Amino acid sequence: MTVRTSYLGLLQSAGFIEVDAVDLTAEYLATQHRWLAATLRHEEGLRGALGDDAVGAGIERRQRTVNAIEEGLLLRTLYTATR
Repeated sequence: MTVRTSYLGLLQSAGFIEVDAVDLTAEYLATQHRWLAATLRHEEGLRGALGDDAVGAGIERRQRTVNAIEEGLLLRTLYTATR
């Protein structure tokens, strides 16, 4: 099922007022870059503590997230509203 209504529209139709949206994609990207850099910086210790599979999967997941944001496929928005 595909929803063709925006989140703002859904919130308004649910009776919320003073609905606002703030794009936090740039901040989310910066956070992902910091997490990835920290993981790579401490990779050896993390692999010893968490195991190769867990650390490898985490690095791959973060890199896919970074790529998706940079390609415009992933956004992060903070919605606020009152009822």
